[in-house]
Amino acid sequence: MRLEEVLSALAAEVSGARAQDLVAEIARFHRTQASPGYDDALDLVRRRLSARGIPSRVHEYPADGRSKTYEWTAPPGWTVRGGCLVQTAPAEERLTSFEETPTCVVVHSPPGAFEGDLVHVGQGSAGAEYGGTDVEGRVVLASGRAAAVAKQAAVRGAVGVVVYPDDERAAASHDLVVYHSIYPTADEIPRLIPAFSVSRRTADALLRRLSHGPVRVRGRVDAEFTDRPLRVLEASLDGSDPGAGEVLLVAHLCHPRPSANDNASGSAVLIEAAGALRALADRLPLRNGVRFLWVPEFYGTLPWAAAHEPELRRVLHAVNLDMVGQSPERIGEPLRVFRAPNHLPSYVHAVIEPLLAGIVALSLTAPGGSRRPLHWSFDPPTGGSDHLVFAAAPHGIPSFMIGHDDPYWHTSLDGVDKVDPTRLACAGVLACALAALPTVTADDDRLFGWLLTYGAREFARAVALAGSGDPAASPELLDLALSIEEARARSFDNVGCDRRMQELLNRHRAALRELRNHYAGFAGGAARGTDGDRPRRAVDGPLVYAVTDLLNDSELQFFKDKLSANHRALAEGLLALCDGSRTARQIALQLSLDAGRLVPVEDIDEGIALFRRVGYVR
Repeated sequence: MRLEEVLSALAAEVSGARAQDLVAEIARFHRTQASPGYDDALDLVRRRLSARGIPSRVHEYPADGRSKTYEWTAPPGWTVRGGCLVQTAPAEERLTSFEETPTCVVVHSPPGAFEGDLVHVGQGSAGAEYGGTDVEGRVVLASGRAAAVAKQAAVRGAVGVVVYPDDERAAASHDLVVYHSIYPTADEIPRLIPAFSVSRRTADALLRRLSHGPVRVRGRVDAEFTDRPLRVLEASLDGSDPGAGEVLLVAHLCHPRPSANDNASGSAVLIEAAGALRALADRLPLRNGVRFLWVPEFYGTLPWAAAHEPELRRVLHAVNLDMVGQSPERIGEPLRVFRAPNHLPSYVHAVIEPLLAGIVALSLTAPGGSRRPLHWSFDPPTGGSDHLVFAAAPHGIPSFMIGHDDPYWHTSLDGVDKVDPTRLACAGVLACALAALPTVTADDDRLFGWLLTYGAREFARAVALAGSGDPAASPELLDLALSIEEARARSFDNVGCDRRMQELLNRHRAALRELRNHYAGFAGGAARGTDGDRPRRAVDGPLVYAVTDLLNDSELQFFKDKLSANHRALAEGLLALCDGSRTARQIALQLSLDAGRLVPVEDIDEGIALFRRVGYVR
């Protein structure tokens, strides 16, 4: 079947309305990792799969605050039943409660009650911010991350913590309450103090009262740490050719109630995608297999991937569905597809835009959904979600992410009212098409044109970069672009293609070399030597979030300013390219092609030194 026929068949089977109903069902559960609510949501997904004839199985991993996968320590099992924060002076007023706003109780807050005078410490994440402020026996009010604030406040004798969103986080609404987690180790649990999250509106009111005199608050958290495990749900559809490999689709199921777009939307679309591909098995027989995962973000994905490393060698590419259902009217556009980095070149890069254009041509609408045409973008690599697990060593799988920007992510206002069934349908068709891609593209001659068009554009970008930087680096940059596009074409060999398609691919490779020769005149200077230190990573897996806790103030500022854009995408790329084969200059050139801007080699040198100090690179 040609691509248009596949998309049309998928559009007839994927239901945005059904996916929206699934989002609403999942969003009813308080789905923090290793909690009863998460397990209830997972059981719901399993029942929905079973109803559509798809068997599944559950994998369990420790949630004990001790077990590690690479540098990631599993969070402890935790459940919350209630909580309430009340102002007792100058007048009694209920500030927030778990029953009304589930995100108000910071995840991993210990059980207990407290009462004390409120003291504001600014961001409250670093010791210097406390200065000479006495917080012993008091309740700390701060705008930093709850995990960092709670640690600083507890060692200074505070009895409780209240965090609120800063200006940037509160820009969407002063009424949103941010979802915070502490992620303590087992040894840290005895030293925790109860913690709440409140809206900016509530915090501003407290600050006004503090400016006129003392404010006293009382809090109570009804929660407990448990030995409940992290659970990962896996389902699969077999292909007809065992040698054709697999495609992996993943969505995280966790987060507090409601967490509709993040990420009940991805979890629901994944159910719909599995059902659609199963229903179309006769009309769209797959040569390749498809594997589906519903996970606790990072903390379930990492141990599952480590335990399934041999099976993952068959995976051709992975697709992460993370926040895919946003209403264009209530949230905005576009739907974003994030590339796999260039050190993991895949022919999939060249097919993404034809796929998206084909979906737009279908003019998909769902009952009750938006009638606006789909707007999309194909963007540089990003971090921040489960695709990083599969892209990182030891797996090295080309991994893409589909998602929207959403100002309400990780907040109490991430509700089902902002989810659009038309966008869910579009995301479902795209996910199914990417799952079927190894089967479909093997029969479509247009792959040659798509690869050539994509490669020519990437060369043009490389030429523009070469012309804006050091002339001595220009030939090396163009040679690197050539090697990436040749590797992208070779990646299709893993799919398996007939002699005719192989001849087309050979023509494509010849055309790439002609492009390099054509652009050679635009790249002045001679290539530099290849001498220099070649750093090698010492730890597998994506960069652990808590790595910033190991940095001093100047290192932390450098990390934030130079390596943290796009949810740490540059930091992840730098770490991945420390494979013992590249100098800092070569790493900088590679990252420049990913980022679409010249990355200074000085930043890479400093980043390598930083990663060496914290043990990630040797």
